[in-house]
Amino acid sequence: MAVRPVCVTIAVLLLQLTAYANAIDPHLEILPSGELQTKPIGSSILLTCKPKVDNPMLVDDMQWLDPQNRVIESLKLVVLPLESPYTRGHSKPAMYTELHQDRSLSLFFNSLQEEQAGKYTCKGSYARNEQLNKSVIIDTIIAITWENAPPNQYPILGEDFAIQCHVRARPSPSVDWLYNGELIKTNERYIINTYALKIKNVQESDDGIYTCRASVQTTGELQERPIRVEVHIRPSIEEISSPVDIIEGENANIECKATGKPPPTFTWIKSLTQQNLSIADRFGVDPITGVLTITNVNREDAGEYQCTATNAAGTTTANIQVNVIVKPKIMEFVNKTVVEGSNTEIMCKAFGRPPPEIAFRKFTSDSVYVLGVQRQDDRIIMTNKAEDVSGETVGTLSINNALTSDDGLYECVAKNRGGVAYKNGHVTVEFPPTFRSMSNKTFLSWEQRPVNLTCIAESIPNATIRWTWRGDQRVDDQVSFQVLGNGPISILEVRPVDHRFYTTYKCIAANPHGTREILIDLKEGTKPSEILKANMVELTATTIRFDIIPPTEQEPPVTTISVQYKMNDQTWYNAKNRTWSVGSVYVLEGLVPQTPYEFRFAAMNDVGLGTWGANLYQMTPGKTVPTQPQILTTAGSEYEQSAFSNQYELSWKAPFDNGEPIDEYLIKYCQIKRVTGAWEVLDNTCETIRSPIRTRQYLKGLRSDSFYSVELSAHNIMGYSKPGYAKFRTNRGTDASVLQHQGPLLTSGAVIGIVVAMLFIIFIIIDAIFCCMRKTGIIYIICERSRRKPVDEEDTKLGSLYGWRFPLPYCDQKMANVAGVTAIPDSGSGKNTIRLVRHTAIDEKEPLKEEKKITPIIDSGLRRETSITFDGKRSISKTGFVGKDSAV
Repeated sequence: MAVRPVCVTIAVLLLQLTAYANAIDPHLEILPSGELQTKPIGSSILLTCKPKVDNPMLVDDMQWLDPQNRVIESLKLVVLPLESPYTRGHSKPAMYTELHQDRSLSLFFNSLQEEQAGKYTCKGSYARNEQLNKSVIIDTIIAITWENAPPNQYPILGEDFAIQCHVRARPSPSVDWLYNGELIKTNERYIINTYALKIKNVQESDDGIYTCRASVQTTGELQERPIRVEVHIRPSIEEISSPVDIIEGENANIECKATGKPPPTFTWIKSLTQQNLSIADRFGVDPITGVLTITNVNREDAGEYQCTATNAAGTTTANIQVNVIVKPKIMEFVNKTVVEGSNTEIMCKAFGRPPPEIAFRKFTSDSVYVLGVQRQDDRIIMTNKAEDVSGETVGTLSINNALTSDDGLYECVAKNRGGVAYKNGHVTVEFPPTFRSMSNKTFLSWEQRPVNLTCIAESIPNATIRWTWRGDQRVDDQVSFQVLGNGPISILEVRPVDHRFYTTYKCIAANPHGTREILIDLKEGTKPSEILKANMVELTATTIRFDIIPPTEQEPPVTTISVQYKMNDQTWYNAKNRTWSVGSVYVLEGLVPQTPYEFRFAAMNDVGLGTWGANLYQMTPGKTVPTQPQILTTAGSEYEQSAFSNQYELSWKAPFDNGEPIDEYLIKYCQIKRVTGAWEVLDNTCETIRSPIRTRQYLKGLRSDSFYSVELSAHNIMGYSKPGYAKFRTNRGTDASVLQHQGPLLTSGAVIGIVVAMLFIIFIIIDAIFCCMRKTGIIYIICERSRRKPVDEEDTKLGSLYGWRFPLPYCDQKMANVAGVTAIPDSGSGKNTIRLVRHTAIDEKEPLKEEKKITPIIDSGLRRETSITFDGKRSISKTGFVGKDSAV
């Protein structure tokens, strides 16, 4: 029994010892850790003092002390003027503390200054009897600062250059260099100094980005300064071909081109006067391109000019000699006349500085004659004679044994460095008559129709023409002839009254150089002979296509082919006709199926219709499905290219219906692709359209840049035709054009409705104008009725009740019985009064009655008034008469 209390006591002691062993030794911890904190000037710093205790809530009086052991106030306790040096332009002080919920205390430096270096202590008490403190030393450093390191530096090509990079820091920094990311080492071209990188004999390849890299090993600070180095090149003027020729009276541009980096600017002066041409009259200088402009060049502008090119690397000059050129001017170029076979010379005189060169060109040729004998024609020789003193040149073109082809316009061309001058002259070659322009020497006539025989005689001078016929007989003695004109064009009008006039006529032309004659035939035209051949090549139930060969060597030629056709039981008198132009497709339509026909053919020319012949007999086949439609595509291509990316315009030629009208077309199209040289249809891509009777249909919803096959069948009551086939390809991308709307935008009914509505609106507008200006029209009448007096309303009721505006004494009893109203004279009143009784058939046994009294009032012989009492109201109706016993 005594052992148990001892065990309990030992256990309690062991627990207490364990608790003491695990207890935390109270202290403070400063973050970031480290008794020495090295920070750069101007940086923002945060130091946090955290109590390391069992119960942070027992920590009191947490403070930060500066190196002078002064308490650093918290932010909420610090009140500083806006101009205080501690604020450094901020709303917060340069140094302050903040207390957190976990009893930690932070110390803030907005911008660390060199004078703030030293020992800072954090203090506090734990459980009111244990003092805690912890210190940290802040050491300030000067961060890397670029004193002299321009970001852009410009060395000159071929010279030595030092890239400046002056760095300041504490502790002292070390500097190295990189070029386009690679480290530079000192060698025969690069020398690394304390504050610069020296480059010897700078080249254009030294362009690039150089990096000046500064580092402080003790602080680990690293800064890089990129410096763009652009090598400048001194300007160099390109060689100018001197002298420069400018033209008198024109504007001139003299170029001065120079290279350099950066591009140079230009100035010009005249060497003799040293005048700055940028501000001179008639001169202009473009400082960017270096072009000197001279307006309206004078001869005094000749001389030496100096061009100067300048850039940041230097200046250079060049001298240019300028000559003023005088344009050529043709002084003399006269016309010449020569007889065919004779010799002549064409002379042209021109002036200019320097003396111009003269050349000749015929207007019918693109090339000019060359000096000396012409290779293509040794009859023609060209020479030039120039005089430098006078500036005159004489050009001569000699033509030996002149031909009619030498006749025409010639051009004298005078040319020097100043330009070209032109002047035209004419060479006339006289020659005897010729008929080379007459292409038609045979004329036709028939049935005594007048005909004009035309004779054209070319000659210089013009020829005189006369006519003969039948052995050189003169035509002047015959009334059937009439001559119009006697040269160079003459027309002989012939009226062939008999066969004697179908003969040969002679046209005789003469001028001073000779006489020539030509024979002209007048023949009689005849109707065409029979058709040589007529065969059927294509036959349907309602159409036939023929192959017809008309007669040849016919004068005048055949122009049309006619066919007559009839059924076997008809006569040719009842036959039908069809005419085609020669060379067209000979198709006959509208035939009756399963019917025998007979055909005959004839040719026609200007004379008339030839004889019928080439008879054919044919039975048309029975009605059947239409012929195969022909899809219209580009001839010779495997597939048609659509103009759209998502649709295709399918067009076709309407087939023959073979006896029954076509009522629709069936269109089937599928997407296809080429596989090993053959086309295959893609699964689930086929679409079918039933198109109305037309010859165009748009296939929509297609894929771009894809191939499709399409089948087209025509349908009539007999069935579907054989399909016509085609392939097409859609365009790529978005459509370049918009599909036009198919069919009318508005139906005819809609158009009529719009027109009626517009007419109604116009009528309303006109009626409103009449209402306002003339006090008339429908609108005016409606407005007046709406404002009428109660008496007028009662008149309306009375009129509508009896259908008349007459006084009731003149009404017939039958008229008064209208609408169940009976007029009964009222004798008890002693007045001329009529009592109206209206019967209301609500109940057949007891009909209701309403009685009203009407008293006629005689106004005059032409006007009468009637007083009516109706529904408790009294109304007076006035009636006027136009004439005696008038019904109006």
